[in-house]
Amino acid sequence: TIQTAMAGIGTGSRHTAALLKRFLRVLPPVIATGPMSATMVGSRLASRPRHCSPNNIVRAMASSVSAAAGVSIDGDQNIVIKGRDKDTATVVFMHGLGDTGYGWVDGVQILSERNPHVKFILPTANNQPVTLNFGAMMPSWYDIQGLDLKSNEKCQGIDASMARIHAIIEKELKTRPCSRIMLGGFSQGGAMSLYCGLNYQQPLAGLICMSGYLPKPDSVSDLQTLTKEIPIRLFHGKADEVVRYEFAERTLGYLNSKGIKDVKLLTYPSLVHSASMDELEDVASFIQEVLPNDKQEPKPKL
Repeated sequence: TIQTAMAGIGTGSRHTAALLKRFLRVLPPVIATGPMSATMVGSRLASRPRHCSPNNIVRAMASSVSAAAGVSIDGDQNIVIKGRDKDTATVVFMHGLGDTGYGWVDGVQILSERNPHVKFILPTANNQPVTLNFGAMMPSWYDIQGLDLKSNEKCQGIDASMARIHAIIEKELKTRPCSRIMLGGFSQGGAMSLYCGLNYQQPLAGLICMSGYLPKPDSVSDLQTLTKEIPIRLFHGKADEVVRYEFAERTLGYLNSKGIKDVKLLTYPSLVHSASMDELEDVASFIQEVLPNDKQEPKPKL
C-alpha cells in the first residue's frame, strides 16, 4: 500500500544536507524550490532571515511583481497572474517547501502564455517549524518529518492549509463553476493539490501534481462517485532524489485502486527535483485540455 515506508533515503542531518546541496543548489534547510529558467536554479528565499513573515516578503516583492504585465497582489496577499484574454477559468498553484508564491511567477507565466483565458492564483504558505529541517521556521503547508512515505501519514497543519485553499475556491465560485477551477502545485504544493482537491465537496476540473505525492492517503480512501471523475496528472522526474519517483508510482497505484478514472503519470527520465520546459509544456497542455478556451480549437487529450 502507499503507506508502506520506502527504503533508500535516510533522514540523518549529514545525508539530508548533502542531498540538498547536490540536487537543489540551495542552502540547507530549504528543501523544495521554485522552478527554473530553462535549467534548475536554487530557491530565491535561501538567504532570507528565517523570522521574516512570508506575507511581508510577498508585500516587499509586490512592487517588482506588479511591474510585470498581468501580475498583481490580491487582498489576501496572493499573487494573481492573468493572461491577455478575459479570464473564464482559474488555477490555484501551490509552491514547495521553503518557497513562496513569488518563486513560481516565472514558471506560471509560461503556463499563462499558453492559457491566456486562465487566472492563476499563487498563495504563500504560513511559516511553521519543519521537523525534517531541524525545526527551522519556513513557509510550509504542513510539517514534514522524513523523506519516506510513512512520514507522510501525519502532516501536522495540512488541514488548516487546506481550509485556506478551499476558501480561495469558494471565492472563485462566485464567478465560475467548479468545472472551471483547477488545483496544481510543485513538491509539497503538488501534494496539497491532491489532498485539497480530493477532499473538496465538489469535483474540480482537474488536479496537477508536479514532483509530489498523496499525503495522508487514508483521508481519501472513501471517495465520492463524482470525485472519481476528476482528471489527475502526475508529473515526475525519474532522477528525483528528494521526492523519489517511487512516490509518484505508488500514488498512481493508490489512486487507481480507489477508482479514479482518469489519472496518468508523465515521466521525465533525467529530471531531478525541479521542473523543465518539457514538463511545463505538458502541464500547459493538460490545462488546455480540461479548461479549454472557447476561442480556440479543442486540444488532443494528454
